[in-house]
Parts: sequence; structure tokens; C-alpha cells
Amino acid sequence: MIRINLLPKQEIKEARGRGEFFIGLLALLAVLGVILATHYSQKNKINSVQDQIKVTEKKIASLKDVEKKVDEFKAKNKELERRIKVIVELEKKRSGPLFVMESLSKSIPEKAWINKISSKGSNATISGIAWNEFTVADFMQALQNSNYFKNVNLKVIKKTTVNKLPLRSFEITSRLDFIGESNNEQQDTEKDENKKEL
Repeated sequence: MIRINLLPKQEIKEARGRGEFFIGLLALLAVLGVILATHYSQKNKINSVQDQIKVTEKKIASLKDVEKKVDEFKAKNKELERRIKVIVELEKKRSGPLFVMESLSKSIPEKAWINKISSKGSNATISGIAWNEFTVADFMQALQNSNYFKNVNLKVIKKTTVNKLPLRSFEITSRLDFIGESNNEQQDTEKDENKKEL
């Protein structure tokens, strides 16, 4: 088949030029479209990330408030524990003298009598009369075994006569422990050691 181009050469060139212009314009518009679509997509992503950042910052701020409240609670709890401890110690010391006197009365042997008890701070002096030296020694041992008397020492012992009976007057010094805990701990330790030996 034979083709015959009846159009003049000038018109053919103009037609090709117009086609190339339209193709170039379409390509340019396509590139601009892609750029605009990418720009809007990135802008949306940036806005989404910024929104997430704002939400996260709000959460962090609320968590800081919670952390501050927790710290305040811990401080108040610590202060409350300190006050409770002080109250417990005061209660022990308040009831301490009663327990000291009870322990003293239980420690007095059958053939001994107490004339005077004096205390200055945590130091006490006990004066009395006993049947003999052995009775005084039993009394001192009973005091030493008590939770409330520490460092029991015999200061004076001498012969005396009461109703023509030869007796012994004595004076014992001791340190008072109004809380009465140290001997309990020592006795618990001794019990544990005895159990291990068995």
C-alpha cells in the first residue's frame, strides 16, 4: 500500500509541534500533580505527628502531676511512719516505769526487803536488807535476768542487826532500760543457739 502525504511540510511540522507541546504540558501537569500530592501527603503526615506529639506531651504533663502526687504521698507516709514510731516509743517509755516496778517486785527473794529505790535518769540505786549474802546474790541475779535492769552491781554490803537478828544491808546500782527489749533479743538469740546445738 502506498501512502501519499498530501499535507504540505509546514503544516506537518506545526502539527508535530503542537503534539509535542501538549505532551510536554501533560507531563508537566503530571509532575506538578505528583509533587502536590506528595506535598499534601507529607503535610498530613506532619500534622498527624504533631497531633501525636501534643497528645504525648499532655500525657507526660499528666504523668508529672501523678508523679508529684506520688512523691507527696511518699513524703507524707514517711512522716506518718516517723510519728507512729515516736508515739510507739513514747508509749513504751510511759508504761516502762510500771514494768520496771513489776519486774523489781518479782525479782525480790523471799528473805529480802527493799527500803529505798532512787533513780536519776536511767541510773537506779536499790537499798535494802537481806537474810545473808546468798540472798543478795540471788536478788542481783534475778535483776540481771530481768529485761529492765542492766549492769547490776553491788555497791555496799554490810552486817546489820534488826530485832536482834544478824542480817545484811545492801545497796545495788543498776541501769534502767524502760523499754526492756535488749534482754528479749539476747534471750531469743540464746534460744536459737540452743536449738542449733540440739
